Amino acid sequence: MCGIAGYAGVHRPELLGPMCDALVHRGPDDEGVWFDANAQIGLGHRRLSIIDLSPAGHQPMSNRDGTLWISYNGELYNFPEHRERLARAGYPFRSQSDTEVLLALYEEMGLDFLAELNGMFAFALWDARLRRLVLARDHAGVKPLYYWRDGGRIYFASEIKALLRIPDLPRRLHLDSLGSYLTFLWVPGEDTMLEGVKKLEPGHVLLWQDGKVETRPWFSLSYEPDEAVSSDEWIEAVHDTFARATRRQMVSDVPLGAFLSGGLDSSSIVACMREAFPSRRITTYTVRCAPGAMAQEQGVDDYPYACGVAESLGVELRSIELEPDAVRLLPKMVYHLDEPDADPAVFPSYLISKLAREDGTTVLLSGTGGDEVFFGYRSHLAYREYERLRWMAQFPLAPAISTAAYFSRMALGAGNPIARRLSKFRRGLTEDGVERHVAVADWSSADVRRAMLAETVREKVPDAYPACMERYRDAFVGRGDLNLHSHLLIQSFLAAHNFLYTDKSSMAVSLEARVPFMDVELMRLAARIPERYKLRGYTTKWVFKKAMERHLPKRLIHRRKTGFGAPLRRWMRTDLGEVVGELLGPARLRARGLFDPAFVQRLLQENASGRADHAYLIYALLTLEIWMQTFLDRAGVEVTLDT
Repeated sequence: MCGIAGYAGVHRPELLGPMCDALVHRGPDDEGVWFDANAQIGLGHRRLSIIDLSPAGHQPMSNRDGTLWISYNGELYNFPEHRERLARAGYPFRSQSDTEVLLALYEEMGLDFLAELNGMFAFALWDARLRRLVLARDHAGVKPLYYWRDGGRIYFASEIKALLRIPDLPRRLHLDSLGSYLTFLWVPGEDTMLEGVKKLEPGHVLLWQDGKVETRPWFSLSYEPDEAVSSDEWIEAVHDTFARATRRQMVSDVPLGAFLSGGLDSSSIVACMREAFPSRRITTYTVRCAPGAMAQEQGVDDYPYACGVAESLGVELRSIELEPDAVRLLPKMVYHLDEPDADPAVFPSYLISKLAREDGTTVLLSGTGGDEVFFGYRSHLAYREYERLRWMAQFPLAPAISTAAYFSRMALGAGNPIARRLSKFRRGLTEDGVERHVAVADWSSADVRRAMLAETVREKVPDAYPACMERYRDAFVGRGDLNLHSHLLIQSFLAAHNFLYTDKSSMAVSLEARVPFMDVELMRLAARIPERYKLRGYTTKWVFKKAMERHLPKRLIHRRKTGFGAPLRRWMRTDLGEVVGELLGPARLRARGLFDPAFVQRLLQENASGRADHAYLIYALLTLEIWMQTFLDRAGVEVTLDT
């Protein structure tokens, strides 16, 4: 796993060193730069050695005659099969790396080679014969890639902080993204919160040639359920495909382990690791919380389940307590995330990765993506309820659910999970399509978002959900409302949020996180499974759970689902309380000019008194302020909070 950077259409080799320096945490093992003044192209690379640790894996890497150059970040899991075939055909490989296999495949097939890749990646490839730069991102967006266009020139990097080493890049807040951020807690689609800087979207390729840019998709899933296959056959297919995917992703020349939360997805990965290698020492990593710390967030402590899984599978479990000094860690998390992302799950992800790296482990397998592929979220259950309630459309259901939400909030408190979920369910009840998807993903309300904006910016921030959600819906191929919901989750929630914080928090300590649920073979299989086998009655991920029953006890498989998070509401009352008062105080808000100080103070008071649950919205404002200090005020330099 690595960091990449570069430019095309301009000759600025002096930028390659500083851009690579900003990515040193992504690749502490080696550095390389290559440029061609006549072609006006430059590539930079920071290497974290995973496959072929020898100097033969140095990047940027060229083909035999120097007509192709690549800077590559990622892992190609099916590279051994491609390498074997190409070697038999006479390709003279000089290394054991998957990078060289990518070059050979492109040399053989051109852009069609993208369809042959099963992995996670972002790369820049220069084709001197066509004088063309190819930027590509993997099918699911596991690895990040940002770019900035300046006329006919283009600059790109694995992280925004590397682009900020370009002196002439403007540092302005992108107001069009602000509404999305306050809605989702992160920014979906190609836009970022930094005006002009864009993300290459998952499964897309960008072609730069003679100052012109073309961006197009290269990957899509077809959700066409195959009704001719029985449930037992699907169960066997899921088991065998998932086992293959896990084993594929265990290829490594450095120590490899796994995240283990005690939930179904991470436990299944560890079970398949043990099945593949019955006698190998396997080390897993998790976080533990103080008793009762997560009660207000999810009500269940995962740690005892992780211990039980580790014992039953005979693997080692290492843990770290999730009680960080949030005031100290928050600026670091904002710095490494690059984009404002108000999900405290970044804290456990970072702490687990740090523990593993200090333990000598360089690669961890993660269960991220299982809920999207096999219908594991509460939102999938909500969609099933929406279907059941269609026949009751003539009854006043929305007012009834609103009343239930109100009384649960009064009886249990606004921060209680039941009250929160009832309110969210109510929002989606009267919507459909993309509107419903956004409603169940919304962390605030349109009225609150509009009222909290300062009058000077209120008309500049769009009310509607971002246009990318419509594009994702239009790109959906297949049938089924639940399939559409998962498709939208994969394109937006996974690519712009879950994978973003997983990649950035692990690479902050030079650790690679792999995601077997995003294996191309597994995703294509799951897309063909009828919806009723993925969500059977009220049982989420039914077909996957049945496939894993041979490895894991039923009490674990069918236990109550919990999220991967942190005790944010507790932190807001303790660690972060003073910081919130300082950074979201009237004087600071007036100076920024984005939010109405009086309205924000009202939100703070309502949250503190328990009259309303604004914890995540307040955390979003806090994170945004620290992000602006880091990336707008200081050009990508980590700040320190003094309290």
